[in-house]
Amino acid sequence: MHTSGAGIYYVIFILLIAMTGWMIWQQSRQQKNRRQLQSSISVGDKVVTVGGVVGTVSEVREAEIALVVADGVTVTFLKSAIGGKYQGGTAPTMMR
Repeated sequence: MHTSGAGIYYVIFILLIAMTGWMIWQQSRQQKNRRQLQSSISVGDKVVTVGGVVGTVSEVREAEIALVVADGVTVTFLKSAIGGKYQGGTAPTMMR
């Protein structure tokens, strides 16, 4: 009986396909969580941007959010720049 060693290539190929599928699944799950977070933000929520700016939502528009970051200072961000909701001095609640 002659073994060509092609079986190992099939195993590697199947593992590559499985890893690719898993990565695509993870990415779609993260996108779903991000969309869910962005749609759940409302006026009065305390949020943190992906850049680390913490502020309170003062206005929600279709694609933008206005954050009050200090007394009398309002900054407008894209919704996609919001990393998560923020609770006090603890770490932000990020997407999973």
